[in-house]
Amino acid sequence: MDRKDGLLRSLLFVPGSDTRKLGKVARFGADAIVIDLEDAVADEEKVGARSTTLAAIPDLAGKATLVVRVNGIETGLLDDDVAAIAVEGVDSIMVPKVESADTLAHLDARIAQAEQAAGIAPGTIRVLVLLETARGIADCDTILAGAPDRVHTVVFGAGDFSVQLGIDLTPDATELAYARSRLVVAARAAGLAAPIDGPWLRLEDDEGLEADSRRSRGLGFQGRVTVYPPQVETVMRAYSALSDEEADRQRRVVEAFEEAESRGVASLRVDGRFVDYPIYRLAKDRIERYDAWRARSAAAS
Repeated sequence: MDRKDGLLRSLLFVPGSDTRKLGKVARFGADAIVIDLEDAVADEEKVGARSTTLAAIPDLAGKATLVVRVNGIETGLLDDDVAAIAVEGVDSIMVPKVESADTLAHLDARIAQAEQAAGIAPGTIRVLVLLETARGIADCDTILAGAPDRVHTVVFGAGDFSVQLGIDLTPDATELAYARSRLVVAARAAGLAAPIDGPWLRLEDDEGLEADSRRSRGLGFQGRVTVYPPQVETVMRAYSALSDEEADRQRRVVEAFEEAESRGVASLRVDGRFVDYPIYRLAKDRIERYDAWRARSAAAS
């Protein structure tokens, strides 16, 4: 996967202590596999999970973008987690419960040390910042504005956030609208990639998952966390698909703009709508995402 342009539509979590699940997780087709050393691992197994995770990395690397979620800085486990798993094949480290820019600076330094120890080029391992507390959301602009260069984007920890606020989510998740929108704006203002939304926890509600994922996409998220393998295909579709009418319209925008640009024109009307470079680039991105998803679906069938 091209690290610069590869989409992270579905991030499928797997416990770092579960050898059986680690052996199966690549078969579900998620864009990213997240090996979890934090919440999915019992406290007494966290240290041992490092070696289990390390053993799984060579087999999983290359099958999807490989991410490891380490324990938070407040646990005292973060440094040793990073030292153990920051090796060749790991694309990104996800750090949970971030509430300060100092955490990102600390993590950046620890990863740099681990890269050097492993003989990996500096800056190879990226960071995904998990914001999941009220303070994290309230301070997201400051946290992300000065983020180290290795920070790729931010992930919304909707579950922990809802629990802290005492929110019972309704099916349309309007209770999260403020936090979601604020996080999207903060990420993009900081020059980061489009953020990643939190999980849909009604595991058997596939219709609700698709509807919420389409809302999430509309807010500016590129994808979301999945904790249940059958959710992966629905999420991939929701963050990629276009109706036939919309796909045709987006293609007309791309084709008309590129033809006009070849004549030195950079603004025009297509189907009665104004098109310039930003609108063209958005249409091109949507079509490329849609075509990639269709090709993937065809290859899997």
